[in-house]
Amino acid sequence: MAIATIESNPQKDYLVWRHPNRDISVGSQILVNESEEALLFENGQLLHILKAGKHLVEAGNIPGLDALIRRSIGNNSAIKIDIWFVTKTSSTDYKWGVQLQAKDSTHQLIVPIGSYGSMLLRIEDPASLVIQVVGKKLSMSKNELKEFLVPNIERSLKDQISDKIKRGTLDIFSIDSILEEASAATKKSIERSFERFGLKLIDFFIQGIEVIGDNPEYIKIKESLADAASLRIRAKAASDTQGFYQQERTLDALNKAAEKDTGMAGNLLSKGLGGINIGNSGNKDSGGDLKQKLSSLRDLFDSGLISKAEYEKKKQDLLGQI
Repeated sequence: MAIATIESNPQKDYLVWRHPNRDISVGSQILVNESEEALLFENGQLLHILKAGKHLVEAGNIPGLDALIRRSIGNNSAIKIDIWFVTKTSSTDYKWGVQLQAKDSTHQLIVPIGSYGSMLLRIEDPASLVIQVVGKKLSMSKNELKEFLVPNIERSLKDQISDKIKRGTLDIFSIDSILEEASAATKKSIERSFERFGLKLIDFFIQGIEVIGDNPEYIKIKESLADAASLRIRAKAASDTQGFYQQERTLDALNKAAEKDTGMAGNLLSKGLGGINIGNSGNKDSGGDLKQKLSSLRDLFDSGLISKAEYEKKKQDLLGQI
């Protein structure tokens, strides 16, 4: 049965939708919305693409239909064509997620990797999309288009991750550090493939890449790496603290020695013991008693400022003064 007006169905969430009635009468009109294009097919062959506006079905008005209109008038029958409505509005509703396997060359682990993100798409060439992707189906939603495209994303992302792991520039424990780089590389890789289907990839985002599941070997190695990093930090802190502590001990010992016997400490320090020059190195004998000098000498030895041989020699020199 012929109909007077042919238009898209605004109640349906679709990207591509074929009008259910193929019988079009002369004098009918095809209404194309602002964000749409209408494709006219006969027996799988594209006759014409209608832009936004009202298009009257009559001789000389729509290129490609004249022969069909003459035949329809001559046979007093309806024109039989397929009319596809395609929306061309750019959309960010294409949220995707993939799961793939990755083998870490350093630790020889095979773990599942999950990645997710979104992309901004626009239908640039409706005819290519209808012919190559939609085919004999009656419609295609955003979700159906996304499911068609996801394998391209998965393949590209897997190739990138595998290549980086093989070259030693990435491991599974730092895989979430390449989001920006992977987003740009994946977009470049898949946009040509998308163009073949009449799609314009305006932007592409990877929002997360991570190891999924609870692989015990992965968890064990991850914890070991965290422990090793913690030990390195503690060792560095201990090394810095030890140097400071040793210097403090040196200053304390020298100060004690200087308090007990300024001349003796100065003489010892003037020979390079402890690396710090304090006291009066010009006095050979401060006049203190022998016991105080021996005590000061022992402090220097206990603090590690003089060797045992130096301690014994100096002690004998002091005892030789008796």
